[in-house]
Amino acid sequence: MADGLAKRVIETVGFVGVVGSLIFVGLEVRQNSVAIQAATNASVAEAFHEQNMMLASSPELAAALARNVESPESGSIEDVIQILGAWRGAFHIWSNAHRQHLDGTLHPAIFASVVQEISTYATKSSDDSADNPVTWRKRQMRWAWENERFIYNPDFQAFVDETIGFDN
Repeated sequence: MADGLAKRVIETVGFVGVVGSLIFVGLEVRQNSVAIQAATNASVAEAFHEQNMMLASSPELAAALARNVESPESGSIEDVIQILGAWRGAFHIWSNAHRQHLDGTLHPAIFASVVQEISTYATKSSDDSADNPVTWRKRQMRWAWENERFIYNPDFQAFVDETIGFDN
């Protein structure tokens, strides 16, 4: 009888140990998921920061953008390279954010801001004059997307096409 009791005690202790281990592993997995999402969010934010700093600190790019407000496709080859490069940088950031969103590692609020930024270039505004920065960004973004969309994966192409109402 003592052997049976000892066996039950050992089994119970083993069972409690297994349950405790599973709880610990579950908490570690959850903590790891939170850490991954935080790192992803920080990475996307840093990419936006770098893109904005590049745009704000490049006199050559600013000049290329300003010279080609009406028709970016008719700029010099140097201007076209500058403008397409800037937009390609934005598309890559958006593409990465889109992929992270699909994978569930990007906070929904950050992805919502990406969608808002992209969709800004799809809507008509009350002031679509050439000197309105949103107007020329719309024109340049659509032109750049038309020229560069082939670089990106089909999921992202479909997402941007739908968001901006692009018919290819």
